[in-house]
Amino acid sequence: MEKIITLALFGFMVFGVMAQETKQQAMEKCAKEMHHVICLSDKDAWRKFIKENYTQALIDKPMRAQVSKGDNTSTTSEKKDIDSNLDGKINMFQRLHDDFGSNKITSIKPNGDKLEIVLGSADLSGTFNLKFTATKPYLIEDVRIQAEAGNR
Repeated sequence: MEKIITLALFGFMVFGVMAQETKQQAMEKCAKEMHHVICLSDKDAWRKFIKENYTQALIDKPMRAQVSKGDNTSTTSEKKDIDSNLDGKINMFQRLHDDFGSNKITSIKPNGDKLEIVLGSADLSGTFNLKFTATKPYLIEDVRIQAEAGNR
């Protein structure tokens, strides 16, 4: 009888450990969901994703978009500040949707608290570097995006 109870307890412990989502799985799931939401043209879905997956500090943080264009002879650069609130982040998602809404995920590479997701198409590729909080619920605390046109 003791063996049965011990085996049952061991089985419940193993099942509990297996059922828990690892940090890496949670980060990858969030990155895939971000890609899915960017592909939508639904501002309410963008708002919901941001509220559920960004830290409040990131929502409140001012962001900057920098676009550099160049050829073999010259380079021009344009910087634009993005509002430091939820509406600013929604406007950022509009830009991401416009630029990457039809792109496919080409790779996902986790590295500790960070994850790199690459989206690509024939016209434009984008590397999204996401940094997550160290503890559950593993929210996004930093986003950096680099896009390159015509490299594929």
